[in-house]
Amino acid sequence: MANDVHKIKLLLLWDILCKNTDEDHALNTDEIANLLALRGVNVSRKILVQDIATLCDNGYEVLSYKKRYHYYYVVNRALETAEVVMLADVINASKLPAAQKKALAQRLAETLCSHQAENISKHIVSLDKGRKGNSSFIYNVDAIEHAINENKQISFLYFNYDEKHKKVYRKNGNRYTVSPAFMVWNKDNYYLLCFSNGHDNVVTYRLDKMEKVAVEETDREPHPEYELFNTEEYRKQVFSMFGGESQNVTLLFTANILSDMFDRFGDDIRIKKVDDDTYSVDITVQISKTFFAWIVGTQGRDVISQFVTTIIPRTETCFEWYLNFDLIDKPNEEKKMVWEFPIEFQEAKSYRTEVNSLLRPTQWQDLLVRVYV
Repeated sequence: MANDVHKIKLLLLWDILCKNTDEDHALNTDEIANLLALRGVNVSRKILVQDIATLCDNGYEVLSYKKRYHYYYVVNRALETAEVVMLADVINASKLPAAQKKALAQRLAETLCSHQAENISKHIVSLDKGRKGNSSFIYNVDAIEHAINENKQISFLYFNYDEKHKKVYRKNGNRYTVSPAFMVWNKDNYYLLCFSNGHDNVVTYRLDKMEKVAVEETDREPHPEYELFNTEEYRKQVFSMFGGESQNVTLLFTANILSDMFDRFGDDIRIKKVDDDTYSVDITVQISKTFFAWIVGTQGRDVISQFVTTIIPRTETCFEWYLNFDLIDKPNEEKKMVWEFPIEFQEAKSYRTEVNSLLRPTQWQDLLVRVYV
């Protein structure tokens, strides 16, 4: 047994140095030897110095300095302290259950030395105390990743919540079957992008609302998008990951939401100055209810879409939007209503939360929007 431990002596030595030292916390040879002895390895100072030299010669950098004794420490790690803090913040902002958040953050902290891990644990704060999360979330991710790698379809249950926060399963509790393409993190949610029942358009589902994900024996439907799909472009085009038909549009807006435009559409958009108060940008977006809600949410003042040619407020809570998707302009009276949708308090609140703005029920009246093309 003793011989077996000595075979992994260098591994144990490296582990001790990584977990117990940094530039502010070095260990001398006696301290390292004592820690090795606790793990069943007895070594002299002379041999220990040679072992540390062997680590350095093989790419495992151990730095040292001399005071009364020689001190040794490790600086280079897989992740920097700041990177661990940022990733831990991302985990805490997710919809994972609290126990899984804690376990993942702990694994991240283990990439640092014990002193660094103790320090960052004091500064990582979760603001989502009331969020329970989906206990099968991690297993869903694992199953979907396996299906994508094996070119298989998946099936799952999908639910929403009612007014009492009880699960209501879609399709009367029957399973969805889809061909998974990608998983994308957007805002605070993780989404599955997939193809379903021969449709060419991408369908999205939130992973935290999926249950009992199973990998099927059936191969995925063939789609060239599996290899060609650009997830970053898709992320810029959609609003809250529930999109519609892609359209090239021009947005006119005022200077007070310049930062919001970059946040939503990316740093590489080209913004043009129209006049002293107005800017424009040409983008591709997916025309959806959420996109229209975004326009209404800006009060119709900050963002005006070129393809919404006319907005007529019929009452205080009912708006008619006249869109021009035709090559030849039509007068408004010749356009037909193709869509009617409400913008309710919860949806407005969700939008305002994204832009760090509070909204109380007493500040909002449900709106009805009728779209004419």
